[in-house]
Amino acid sequence: MATSLTDLQSQVIELSTEAVETFCEDISGMFGIDMQCQQQESCFETAKGLNKKFKKLVAVNSVKSEGALAGVFQIMFDQKGLFTLAGVIVMLPEQRILQSTKHGSAKDAEGMEDAIGEAGNLLVGSWDRVFREGLDGHGHFVQTSTFIGNPWGDPQEKIGLAGDEEFLFIPYEMTIGSYPPFNCGVIFPKSIFEEPPAPDAEAATDEESQEEAEKVDSEESDTAAKDVDAEPAQQEENTTEQVTEAAGETKSDDADTASSDNAVEPEQAETAEAAEETKPATGAVSETIERMAQSPADLPGESASISLAMCAKDIMQKDVLWGKAEDSVQQAMDKMQQADAGYMMVGAEGMLEGILSRSDVTAALSVYLRPMFAKWRRSIDDATLQIRIKWIMTRPVQTIKPDITLAEILKNMRQSGVRCLPVVDQQGKVVGSVTVFDIFAALLSTDSGMSTAGKTPQGPPLEVTF
Repeated sequence: MATSLTDLQSQVIELSTEAVETFCEDISGMFGIDMQCQQQESCFETAKGLNKKFKKLVAVNSVKSEGALAGVFQIMFDQKGLFTLAGVIVMLPEQRILQSTKHGSAKDAEGMEDAIGEAGNLLVGSWDRVFREGLDGHGHFVQTSTFIGNPWGDPQEKIGLAGDEEFLFIPYEMTIGSYPPFNCGVIFPKSIFEEPPAPDAEAATDEESQEEAEKVDSEESDTAAKDVDAEPAQQEENTTEQVTEAAGETKSDDADTASSDNAVEPEQAETAEAAEETKPATGAVSETIERMAQSPADLPGESASISLAMCAKDIMQKDVLWGKAEDSVQQAMDKMQQADAGYMMVGAEGMLEGILSRSDVTAALSVYLRPMFAKWRRSIDDATLQIRIKWIMTRPVQTIKPDITLAEILKNMRQSGVRCLPVVDQQGKVVGSVTVFDIFAALLSTDSGMSTAGKTPQGPPLEVTF
């Protein structure tokens, strides 16, 4: 049974509060200052009503949501919150932060845009983790824009809220250290809770027809292949006749084309469409691997194909890298570079709490830590090195058993989109891992001219300036 609108709203309110609390924990851990929040009573509100609560200067982070919630929502901080949060992030002196919360101007607020943007990224990261675990069908949250200033003259133009539009408003009172409390609120338009339209029946029918046609084509291809094997001489004779007929048809087509002033023939259009449909799809790495495993022609030297019955225990890396949830990003990055590892298991005594990839680390680090941007580096950029990996690791972790076949591994990777699968025993302890690189190495090992001895490379090094 589908979740009703009221149930979904209630669930979103609960998860939003958990996400805001997670964000407070993140800020507390990163900057060594206590941050707390207290949810106030949720209600349906309008931009006009919101103006009475937030008045002049505000900071608004707009977030695009994909999945069960589809649309854009906003997270708003009042003037005190704007200057307090931004001041803590850029490590301003306490007196200056207090002065800005009372007398800060629009011009002063504009100077905080980068810091508020960074806070928005951290906030969205916290929300993404909480909603990914708590809301079925959740896709992704992405911060799309940051507004700082007074939006109340034209809220629709500046922050996307029409004056009389009603939305779900979840307010919070926040405190950071000894600074005065400030207000924050989450604004969900009603449209974000609407169920997506049902698939078009005609489109579904067309899709089924296409699948049936593909099935028929496949069967005809198999039959044709058998006929070719059984009667090679007849095939050669038929081919000669087809070439002769094709030549005659070509001359006829050329004449028709000239007489019709370059008009496109229906048969040519159908041929072009058929050719387009038969082009190989360019997709996930695992799709390419699966083709390589099934077709010896894709392998170097056209050697014999590898069996999809091969098991995880046959190709897995037994020496896996481990880290602790409380490790910083910098500590994790150092370990991964020293071990030349693309993935790190997070946990203790063989039991998984999460998994960390180089992509996770790169996403958590400020771009200004890269050598090419070093001259613009700020203290807030260095702070990203101290983020604890428990806040950025992937969890829950998809795992596989040692006896699972390569065919099942490929299917798992294609469906989930992951590129590393920890291998666990009956007790749930990690005994190895399988990555796309390990599968490539296994495939290449079938070629006598290729060597995969030693540890499989897991990716390029992370480029960061210390």
